[in-house]
Amino acid sequence: MDDVLENLVQHKLVADYERTGTSSRYDFTVGLRRNPDYFAAIEVKGGEGNSINISERPLWAKEFAVWCHLDGAIVNQPSSGAHAIINRLTNELLRRRKVVDVLFFKDVLCGTPTRPCPKYPGREEQVGLEAAPDVFLLPRCTPTIDDPEPEVHSLDSLLLPSLVLELFGIPEKTRAEHVWEVHVRLVEAATGRLRRVVTVRHRGQDMDTSTSRAWRA
Repeated sequence: MDDVLENLVQHKLVADYERTGTSSRYDFTVGLRRNPDYFAAIEVKGGEGNSINISERPLWAKEFAVWCHLDGAIVNQPSSGAHAIINRLTNELLRRRKVVDVLFFKDVLCGTPTRPCPKYPGREEQVGLEAAPDVFLLPRCTPTIDDPEPEVHSLDSLLLPSLVLELFGIPEKTRAEHVWEVHVRLVEAATGRLRRVVTVRHRGQDMDTSTSRAWRA
């Protein structure tokens, strides 16, 4: 993550960044722009995001991102890791009302002979570490009974996702290939219990849907 942020600064895509101290429940503060100030906070996690519930969104953050990565182990499939992390993030969204705007998911093996990447036609096995992370856009606010399925962020409503994709050389016309939408719907059962239904969409198609266990409101 340090390398990505340093390159964002060197390419003048962001103003500056700072690694936070151990007392903070996020890892980086990023000045996306100055005059007026516009800051993002980033929390860095491993490929399964087991400690996501430890992080906290600072009050000043205009954008809050989680950056997760797979360490290169062949047994760690990207789809499984992404599913587990999204499950934890959406659970935090409903149980603790912690809004995460975007998840960046980077697989070290993506774009190699071990795990060819279809998003790079002609370079599926050669792009390697230059492969852009997958961008998962999340709901703008917490679902409620009155607003059970809030609007999901877009590349136009946030600054950081497009800046990261630009850094990795993804032109605007092909950025949709790297972007996923995480839709969260709150469902109320007749017993008064609640469930969350999470649907991940890519280019308008439903790719994965899961339903949580019911809990009391």
